[in-house]
Amino acid sequence: MSDLFEKKLFLSPAARRHGGKAGFALGRILSVIFFVIALGMFFGGLFFWLQKRQASLDSGAAARICATPEMLSGELKAALKDRVDYSFWPPYHISPMEKQDLLRNCLAEAQKYLSAADVVQKSSFVWKSLQSLPLMVRHYAMSPPEAIVSRPKGPKSFAVFEVEGHLCAQLLVGFEKTPDMEFCFFKDEQDGSWKLDWQQFARFQPMNWEDFVRGKGEDIAEFRVWMVRERMSENKDDYAFKLIAPGMNGSEERSIARPMVYVPRKSEMGKRLFMLFKINEEMEHSPYRVLNANDEADMLRARVLLSRSKEPNRKGEYSFTLVRLLGEGWYGLSFPE
Repeated sequence: MSDLFEKKLFLSPAARRHGGKAGFALGRILSVIFFVIALGMFFGGLFFWLQKRQASLDSGAAARICATPEMLSGELKAALKDRVDYSFWPPYHISPMEKQDLLRNCLAEAQKYLSAADVVQKSSFVWKSLQSLPLMVRHYAMSPPEAIVSRPKGPKSFAVFEVEGHLCAQLLVGFEKTPDMEFCFFKDEQDGSWKLDWQQFARFQPMNWEDFVRGKGEDIAEFRVWMVRERMSENKDDYAFKLIAPGMNGSEERSIARPMVYVPRKSEMGKRLFMLFKINEEMEHSPYRVLNANDEADMLRARVLLSRSKEPNRKGEYSFTLVRLLGEGWYGLSFPE
């Protein structure tokens, strides 16, 4: 006991200083380690909080979009829990006076387009006219241009929406002796004028639908179609959809050929289509519903990329695959920007 005491008493000043420095260095190292750990925990917690907050905002946005009196079914609420990205057409809010002026403008533009003498003159009223003109020439070489064949009764419906980031004015015009005709105008980004979405108006198909379904031409192509869910043909793994191509705007014609496609329920496309059909069914009187001239309640408009099997089966029938859902509705352009 005394020996130890004596050794401690007679430690040299240099030894005492060395021990003090070592302890101080160890303390600094431990402080740095604790600081790094604390910093990591802070940023980890912040990242988790931001992720959770964003998820909450996303789900809240979906609820705000969909929480309308027309959409209160339990099935749709359950679908929102497994939310996938989908597009929609929110109304664009303008004053009543501006809306009336825009309606008059759109009616005048529709009149000018239908009254134009030839395709070149018509193209001057068309959105993205330089890209659309060659398609118009090809399209109207096979079918007569749309024209006023019955006295208009006036506008039946008019709304302004945002479609894929662009302002869009949708106009449905009634006629006395012929079916309604629909017009959609997009605002030109350069001069601010409103131009007709010709491909939507003409229900343009880059390839003949009946030929494609019967095995002629390319085996993959883009189409504007109505999709109809065939519940009797579904199984537990797939949704079944019948595809119907539209006739000319202002007519009630529809394609004779109506092939079926099957989409896995658990795929992103399957989830998206389920959501879109629920919205389409339950928002019949909502401003989000697309204007239509001759759609039925169970029809969903879509622009699709469709592929056809290389060879028919023993019955001479081809099978078809929905490669991609290009857009809800028939808006948009069938050529790269």
